[in-house]
Amino acid sequence: MLSCLFSQAQNTPFFHLDSLHSKDKSSYNEPGVPLELSWRYHKGDDKQWADNAFNDSSWEFLEPLMDLKSIPEKTFEGIGWFRLHIVLDSALIDSNLALMVTQNGASEIYLDGKLIHKFGKINRDSTLLEEHYDPQEVPVDIRFEKTRSHVLAVRYSDSKAIYNHKNNLAHTSGFSMKIGLLRDSIFQKYSGSNITTGIFIFYFTFFLALSFLHFMFFIFYRANRSNLYYSIFAAAFGTVFIFIIIQKNFTIPDFILTTRHLFGFLPDIYIPALLAMLYTIFNSRIPKIFWIWMILFVTDFILNLFHTEIPYLGYVIYALFVVESLRIIITAIIQKREGSWIIGSGIIVTVIFFTLFFVLSALGEINFSANGWKGLIIGLLVIYATLSIPLSMTVYLARDFAKTSRDLSKKLVEVETLSARSIEQEKEKQKILETQKEMLEAQVVERTFKISEQKKLIEEKNKDITDSINYAKRIQDAILPAKELKYKIFSNAFVLFKPKDIVSGDFYWFAEKDGKRLIAACDCTGHGVPGALMSMIGNNILNQIVVESGITATDKILELLNKEIRKALKQDGFEATKDGMDIALLCFNSDSEIEYSGAQRPLWIVHNNEIKEIKADKQSIGGLQNETEKTFNKHIVHLQKGDSIYIFSDGYVDQFGGTEGKKFMSKQLKSILLNIHHLPILQQEKFLDDTIENWKSDKEQIDDILVIGIKI
Repeated sequence: MLSCLFSQAQNTPFFHLDSLHSKDKSSYNEPGVPLELSWRYHKGDDKQWADNAFNDSSWEFLEPLMDLKSIPEKTFEGIGWFRLHIVLDSALIDSNLALMVTQNGASEIYLDGKLIHKFGKINRDSTLLEEHYDPQEVPVDIRFEKTRSHVLAVRYSDSKAIYNHKNNLAHTSGFSMKIGLLRDSIFQKYSGSNITTGIFIFYFTFFLALSFLHFMFFIFYRANRSNLYYSIFAAAFGTVFIFIIIQKNFTIPDFILTTRHLFGFLPDIYIPALLAMLYTIFNSRIPKIFWIWMILFVTDFILNLFHTEIPYLGYVIYALFVVESLRIIITAIIQKREGSWIIGSGIIVTVIFFTLFFVLSALGEINFSANGWKGLIIGLLVIYATLSIPLSMTVYLARDFAKTSRDLSKKLVEVETLSARSIEQEKEKQKILETQKEMLEAQVVERTFKISEQKKLIEEKNKDITDSINYAKRIQDAILPAKELKYKIFSNAFVLFKPKDIVSGDFYWFAEKDGKRLIAACDCTGHGVPGALMSMIGNNILNQIVVESGITATDKILELLNKEIRKALKQDGFEATKDGMDIALLCFNSDSEIEYSGAQRPLWIVHNNEIKEIKADKQSIGGLQNETEKTFNKHIVHLQKGDSIYIFSDGYVDQFGGTEGKKFMSKQLKSILLNIHHLPILQQEKFLDDTIENWKSDKEQIDDILVIGIKI
């Protein structure tokens, strides 16, 4: 126990060292007695000031841990001496005591005029050669011998203190010192502190691994951006613990000062990342209000960069984060959103804990940098609170992954069932035809009189097959967008759709999502039943990508469509099929701006009586491919009122006919569109229909025909 006594005769204060003892383990939490008051101080440098007999009664009193904001400007100018008079109880003479020091510069410690220890290196000739060192309360043994009265003198230097203070880098300089029992000091420094450091290292490693894992999730499935935001949050938040370890263990004050400022940047990274994750999960997209928060975060980031601050800005930012995160969670819970309770429990526990923690820290009730068992307990509580977020996210993502897998499996079963049914019908048709052919060949001579009966039987069988195909057509018609939807989304457009057979390999598709309108002309491999199967698979996948997942960027849609088609048709193996599709895809961001991406199918635009062609990528959707992933270009096109745009399959231009039985060709179609683009949209459709019918005349239609026109 220490007490401070004052000598009235010399007006000199003394620290009276009565006794230092540790009767129970609880005292290990805060070993030693702080030497904070009664220090005399004089600026400048003179080693005679270390002498025990030197008269320092004219020196001013100053706490050794100097607050440069509150002391007069000229009090400390880079170097000075501190002296403390200590009266020692006779029972403690020659006892095993420890001196524990933390500091921001370099120092020499003298006891009764004798140098007992150096921390760092003082160099008055060159400030560049001055070496700062912070021992972080490593116990240094000290022994008071013979007499009861002693003088502890400290020569202290910090040549960078004034510069750091004027540039808002640091506002404190000096040192703090404690005296305690040697065994207590050693126990406190090398037990609880090391355990806390080990836990924080493990915690940093855990968050770093979590960040890498979720970043990989995002790389392989970029539609779910919540993984990216959570990866950023985990990396930035895990880095907090590295900075805490540096503050508690490193001995170079300049390095610690640098990391302290870097530490201030981290909340401006992990807080907006956490908010963005919550918005993405529960709102599907980030709202405009988020960018208001980002202005505050960027402002705070820039202020930290230039070592300035706005009073209470950090508290305002944290308060806004608490209110907004709780609002998102509570709203999601009220709306019974998927996983809201799971993620909400983790966020709420963490927000409540850290709010209480920061309030208690501000009131001085808790110290985040505490050592020993107190530091260990604080560290464990922090770990418990912050683990609630990754644990809740893990549970949520596992649940979401399982749900997605179930839905996908169900869709695949439906597609496989439909495909198997259609294939079985086709096999049955072929089997019946082969059987009938063999029967007719074998009996043609001797059973001529039964030809009429056999013909009737064949017609009945063909009727059954045709009925089945007509049923498939009804299924395909049900899947294709209704005309009412076309007029709702595109009021001034036509769709000329002429299947070669009852069912078609060409199909058109349109949708509306987040205020954007999308339309596509698709040409699947083959026609008839096989083409129709491909069209239903393609239509279903497009709906999943746009309507369910909310993706509207045309290039990303084609990339995902290619990936899902290959997955559905199992085109990664040695026996993969070559089936796929060509497509022209438009997304109307507004009436005057569209996005276009194409796989083998171009976009034609009629503007000022001229046709401009935007070429498609020379690769199809699906089929065999050597590259790991296909990428597609996205074209941004600006339109004007009166422009007309056209997308189509290759059936129209490839149709044979005319007087010479040649193909219709793209050049002839362009000429027709230039002549009719000014007509009302329905008249354009009728003109194109009449033209192709007259062209083919009595010749067979060789492929499905699809032409889509839109007038701006």
